[in-house]
Amino acid sequence: MAPVSLYDNSILTFTNSLKALKAILQKSKDHGGADLASARLIDDMLPLSFQVQTVSNTIKKALERVVPQKGPFPVWEDNESTIDELIARVDKTFALVQTISAEDVNGKDSDVVELKLGSRGTAKADVKGYLFGYTLPNVYFHVMAAYAILRAKGVPVGKMDYLTSYLENNLLEGPK
Repeated sequence: MAPVSLYDNSILTFTNSLKALKAILQKSKDHGGADLASARLIDDMLPLSFQVQTVSNTIKKALERVVPQKGPFPVWEDNESTIDELIARVDKTFALVQTISAEDVNGKDSDVVELKLGSRGTAKADVKGYLFGYTLPNVYFHVMAAYAILRAKGVPVGKMDYLTSYLENNLLEGPK
């Protein structure tokens, strides 16, 4: 078995995360038409639209930092206010991720990226540390926050709605 590459761990994971996010958003749309883009899990938490936009922006920013030669990357306003618009945002992000090849990413593990941390200044990290220590956990967090919001609002999503996209390309046998 070939070793797992940086591409496998980042770009393919972004792809699977976007598929999972789209699946739960689609399920909310199919559930009865209630538009939940402004729904929150709790009053002081940011809404579903923010969760989806943050997944998109985190992935886009990772691509800008890791494969700047593929830019310039598009700037999208964070103005989606319906489930259809959020699904379209996921689709645009997915299309962008699909432009990145293994050759674009592999071998960049120890390249250094700069992170602007607002009032905290800037930091530097190697690509591997940045992707595994920040980007992927952030993507997982916001996909799960979106899942939790929809679940709390009565959308019949379950664990497999989240996990299926991660599993489908990784099973050696069984249903696909």
